[in-house]
Amino acid sequence: MKLDLFMEFPSAPGGATEPGQSMEDGLAVARAADAAGMDAVWLAEHHFLGDYCNLAAPDMVLAAVARETTRIGLGFGIVPLPIHDPVRVAERLATLDLLSNGRVLWGVGRGVTVTELAGFGVDPGDTRIVFREKFDMLSGLLREGAFERDGERYELRPRPTRRLGRGWLASVSPESFDLAAELGLSAMTGPFKPWPMIRADLARYRKLAPAGETSFTLAVYCGPDHRAARRKAEAGLLWVYRKIFEVSRPLLTRQVAGYEHYRRLGWLLPVLERTLSIGVLEKLGLAAVGDPAHVRRILTGLQESGLDRLSLVVGGGVMSRRDSVDCIELLAREVFPALCADRAPARPTAAVTS
Repeated sequence: MKLDLFMEFPSAPGGATEPGQSMEDGLAVARAADAAGMDAVWLAEHHFLGDYCNLAAPDMVLAAVARETTRIGLGFGIVPLPIHDPVRVAERLATLDLLSNGRVLWGVGRGVTVTELAGFGVDPGDTRIVFREKFDMLSGLLREGAFERDGERYELRPRPTRRLGRGWLASVSPESFDLAAELGLSAMTGPFKPWPMIRADLARYRKLAPAGETSFTLAVYCGPDHRAARRKAEAGLLWVYRKIFEVSRPLLTRQVAGYEHYRRLGWLLPVLERTLSIGVLEKLGLAAVGDPAHVRRILTGLQESGLDRLSLVVGGGVMSRRDSVDCIELLAREVFPALCADRAPARPTAAVTS
């Protein structure tokens, strides 16, 4: 199982409150993940969501990460295709592929907040059709490096290389896992519903796409003392999940065309708002917080499910730079070796200021 880092660069209590500082902290954490031997760093793309995310242009941030790291994969997690021109997406992927010497990973999806779709003038009810049309074009661009329009042929420069290969689809509803298999995409899923439900979706996906890969994202924080680690992580981690509820509320509480599965998950919202805690999140399979033995036990269970990749949101993404780096280094010493016996040993991390 590969071990990845997932980041959204929030401006939140407990972490950096200014976007510029959030960027600098994120670069430092990415360097630590590279030194720790993690396999990839995935950056979300979000727009208009306030302090929840400062990643409107993840391609630019990944270019910076490419120059400050040596081996870690660079993932777009994910590109919301309905708001993008596929030609520009292909050009950005091809450019970063060159800058990073072939370290690019990419994922696509429809987008999961009404606010973002509305901000770009996209009707949520149209996203299934729009996504399919734009994905077909993107797939052709990455394969052929050219397209035709009005009888004219246009060639991309730089031309996409075969290294860009198979991509990922952000998958939440059972139908999206089926679509990933149909399109020849690997399935990337995250903390939008309990792990037992996701595990069933992944099992069906594996039957439909035996060659496809699977990835799951969850919040992780590890410290030497179990109780102290849970106390340190609690406020920020719960802040993140409340923000997830806030930005996805329209889909969870209203019947939005094309997003019916989210409405069927609406029962979770009032339950979690009343009972939200680290313990509840762990029971749902959405977090692993505590000392190395505790975190190792939870991650080992996920590995035994057959996951190909596990994407970790350190402390929910709102820890200080120092705490995030300390967590990654502790994971590299005491958790990762049990999951990946052949993992390269961690390198010393450059000095990090808090």
